[in-house]
Amino acid sequence: MGDRDKIVNHLRTEVAALETRLDSNNQLIKALREQLEAHETNKADERRSQVFRRAAIDVIPQEALREFSELVPVTTKDMGDALVALGSRLDHKFAEIEALNELTERFNAGVFFDDVLEHVFKHFEVLIPYDRISVALIEKGEKGQTLVRWPWARAKYEALYVSKGYTAILNDSSLEQIAEQRKPRIINDLEDYLRKNPKSPSTELVMKEGIQSSLTCPLVARDKVIGFIFFSSLKVNAYEDQHIELFLQIAGELALCLEKSRAYEDLYLRNEFIKKVFGQYVTNEVADAALSSDGPLILGGDRRMVTVLMADLRSFTPMTEELPPEEVVDALNIFLGTIADCVMKHGGSVDNFIGDAMMAVFGIPVAKPDDAARAVACAVEMQNSMDYVNAEIQSRGLPKLSMGIGLSTGEVVAGNIGSEARVKYSVIGKNVNLAARIEGVASGGQIFASDSTYKEISNIVQTAGHLNVKLKGLSKPVLIYEITGIDGFNTNNYLDSID
Repeated sequence: MGDRDKIVNHLRTEVAALETRLDSNNQLIKALREQLEAHETNKADERRSQVFRRAAIDVIPQEALREFSELVPVTTKDMGDALVALGSRLDHKFAEIEALNELTERFNAGVFFDDVLEHVFKHFEVLIPYDRISVALIEKGEKGQTLVRWPWARAKYEALYVSKGYTAILNDSSLEQIAEQRKPRIINDLEDYLRKNPKSPSTELVMKEGIQSSLTCPLVARDKVIGFIFFSSLKVNAYEDQHIELFLQIAGELALCLEKSRAYEDLYLRNEFIKKVFGQYVTNEVADAALSSDGPLILGGDRRMVTVLMADLRSFTPMTEELPPEEVVDALNIFLGTIADCVMKHGGSVDNFIGDAMMAVFGIPVAKPDDAARAVACAVEMQNSMDYVNAEIQSRGLPKLSMGIGLSTGEVVAGNIGSEARVKYSVIGKNVNLAARIEGVASGGQIFASDSTYKEISNIVQTAGHLNVKLKGLSKPVLIYEITGIDGFNTNNYLDSID
């Protein structure tokens, strides 16, 4: 096969390959087609081929330049190798851009710094060689000295001598020089480097791991060096200058990510703390709704359909007059803690503790179709839990307690109530008052529910009958039902049925 035939075959291959990746009207494909046609018709322009060769020099790897350093008349090998190198380099560039774009997306998504580093460790090996990646951050020590501390390190092997928590002094170290120069550093023979720089404990330790080459880059955020990232290899001469461009881009993204993730983690931990404290009084749904607010909480609310549960101890006030305050508080905490846990378990919100009483609401901030059923189930479990409460307080020499519960379902206004200085998420309305009045009728161990609540769950509850009672503040008698069980289980075995 002659030289012209070889060139024609090379060009046909390249055109076919590019047509699978690029639009057929792409200028590069058009130019290659013209070259192909020229060679097929023996009208090739050697000067035009020289342009292609010069373009190839701009994109091929540094070590291949010597093959094309002298622009003598084009040979088949020159043309084929140039086109192959061009395709390979473009592929690699595309992979770099794609990887960096994905890194930027993860960074913008607000994930933690460790998660971004884990992604780099898992996916960047196709672009840059490494057996180990670690990050060190600059910080002030207790005695005022400047330190570098490793918060993250990963390797393909187990034993890590320089790992999370490792700390070194920055002053008079090689890392301080990198920070001052703000340029990456390649060491392709750590054994030789250590001979020349024996006062480098971190280098000595990573060599114990088998590391032979390293690429170190400063992390710069807001024009300040905040730390370093290290790519390390078990092989000698693993890194080249061509890795530095990509490395700088990775380091730049990670530096910005670190600044953002620090703020994100601080906010996350702060919100988790607030949520934990807030969650002692309301469900996670209420806490999330408050914490997700974009601005200050606005006073006011909207109409919601809810079930209100009121629970109160019987004969507790006389007991407080005979016992020391500490024992009263101890007994009250056992009682309120137990019934509050029941409310949380069934998806309700503890609205308020009022002395020895508690008010809970089912249906805010998120309404569910079974709010009334869950409220009644909660009330049954609360009465069953009084056996535990009394076992606890009687073991401390305190008298037995009993509780009455009232329930009412209906429309209320739910929202932020109070003043600009102090806001409480609560509910108000006649159904709140009705639940309180019904609870006042219940004796110790009883659960009474309004007619509106009963209609919601009539097919799944057991009752001991109903009453028409005259309640304080209401002109007409009110129909109430005494609840004794739910889902076919009475108050004695309900707990067993839900465990």
